Amino acid sequence: MSSKNDLIMYEKKNGIATITIDRPKKRNAMIPSMIIDMIDRLEEARRDHEVRAIVVRGGGGNFCAGDDLHHSKEERFEFGQPDLHTRLRTGYPRLLIDIMTLRKPVVAMVEGYAYGGGFDIALACDFRMVAQGAKFAAAYIKRGMGGGCVYLLPRYVGLGKATELLLLGETLRADDADKLGLVTKIYPEAELEAKTYEFAARLAKGPTAAMGAIKNARNQGLACDPVKGVEHQILCNVELMFHQDAREGPKAFLEKREPKFTGDWIDLQYDPFEPWDTSKQ
Repeated sequence: MSSKNDLIMYEKKNGIATITIDRPKKRNAMIPSMIIDMIDRLEEARRDHEVRAIVVRGGGGNFCAGDDLHHSKEERFEFGQPDLHTRLRTGYPRLLIDIMTLRKPVVAMVEGYAYGGGFDIALACDFRMVAQGAKFAAAYIKRGMGGGCVYLLPRYVGLGKATELLLLGETLRADDADKLGLVTKIYPEAELEAKTYEFAARLAKGPTAAMGAIKNARNQGLACDPVKGVEHQILCNVELMFHQDAREGPKAFLEKREPKFTGDWIDLQYDPFEPWDTSKQ
């Protein structure tokens, strides 16, 4: 299945949805309609219970070179004037928020360029599987622009290093990004795809609801006092009592076997809790 303009591709296989930014001649630089299509594909993955993990990647050897600075005024204003509300609804901010708040794990498979908005997309994902030749840059400053990466980058690398990267716009190679904690794993280009999907398959077999609740508690805790942060931690576990995996995990532990997580929600109106027999444990 593909998007309406075939620049954002969507595929589902073995519980993993793949969203591919597919504009290789432009190093996968984004135009407004591509952002909207990507938002739609993320929503499709969210609604599909069979999807347990998402891989975001680029076509043609690059991840995403950020905004296409050559697109016309008509394209830029296709979804409204570029005011705050429009940007929050249709631009990169909406895309980043949707990735960060998606209640399923999202893996960025990064090769080649991840510049500007592409760097932001990679940072919004939960994991970054990176090729040895990958390059990252918050390059906005070199175009006299700003704003991108300013929320996420300091949370990864600290205020001082983030300021350096944001105000100089210098390129980070994969090894340097790894030293700063921006990378999950680095692989040779020839191994990246196989290793990424092996990792995604592991996530797809995990407790999806727990991963989603943890992501939400993490997001909520980024900007609150310690008491509120711990409250979100508690609420995370309370929420998970409405999911089968929170029963399956302890039961599998007591029965000394591997858990079989499904991500299924419990409808308490029709599915009353029946405690398992622990008398023989």
